[in-house]
Amino acid sequence: MKKSIFTIALGLITLLTVSTSFAADAKSFASEKGYTVTDGSKTSAFTQKGKWVYTITRYSSDALPKDIFDIVRNTYDKYYFNGMEKIEQPGNDVVYIVHLENNSSIKTVRVSNGETELVQDFVKG
Repeated sequence: MKKSIFTIALGLITLLTVSTSFAADAKSFASEKGYTVTDGSKTSAFTQKGKWVYTITRYSSDALPKDIFDIVRNTYDKYYFNGMEKIEQPGNDVVYIVHLENNSSIKTVRVSNGETELVQDFVKG
């Protein structure tokens, strides 16, 4: 269950990053399954009855939380940070998706419970 929600959230992050970059004020989107509310760098999803499903908060490279920055920096010290998303869900640990880059590759790293996991690694060439 956690992997599938994580995969869905990662896809949503990509979609929401593009769609919310044009948002000036809070916006919402409703469907038969529920609705999402976007306010600046934060997007939250709710069921039709208003039960919170998840929140994704986007951070620019200059606004990364220091504790997450330090965890990632320990393993990926030769990369610079492009940005990060924080994913919160009821009943689950907070997950951070960190985007890194250097001259040879672009990496996506998952951070949860103080541990890092390489999710994607694109070699430039």
